[in-house]
Amino acid sequence: MIQERSDLKMVIESRYWREDIARYARMFRPQKKPPRWSERLVVNFEKDVTLSLFMVRRLAEAGRFSSAMKLHKARIFRCAFHGEPHRLIYKDIEELYRLENEELVSKGVAFVCNQFIHADFTYAYRGDDRNWEGLYTSSDFEKRKFLYKVPLSEIVKILELAVADYPNSVSWRYDPQKEDWIVATS
Repeated sequence: MIQERSDLKMVIESRYWREDIARYARMFRPQKKPPRWSERLVVNFEKDVTLSLFMVRRLAEAGRFSSAMKLHKARIFRCAFHGEPHRLIYKDIEELYRLENEELVSKGVAFVCNQFIHADFTYAYRGDDRNWEGLYTSSDFEKRKFLYKVPLSEIVKILELAVADYPNSVSWRYDPQKEDWIVATS
């Protein structure tokens, strides 16, 4: 028998998480005078993107978004793997993936978040104006299939949606087979 409860109080206050997500979205927007390249700058940028998307996934798993977040599709690119399976040295992504044959695909927010959270590698790239333009990444699960090129504009869209999207209603039901509460939002 499945029990339903809609009178439970939300355990996680998402306001504080959303404030940090909003700060990341602002940080990722183009700047008039972007800083010069440095290893520290690149590493911190890649780390900030991963942390911001982890926060989005955390709120999603806690049921803090409406179905709009689940339905949102990011427009990203993928490049097929064509390297030797035993030779995954990521400084040579040009040798391992067909970067010249990128394909536009639409992927859900959870997929995009997971590519960064479970990344086997992440490479940020900049545009001609020295602003961050996006990142190449691939998760442990996808690395022998595809490399994903994720425009920073799509990451900012996800973050802005996460800041603004609140569920209209939340309900919980206990599933004894899973021995866990199932959260549904709208």
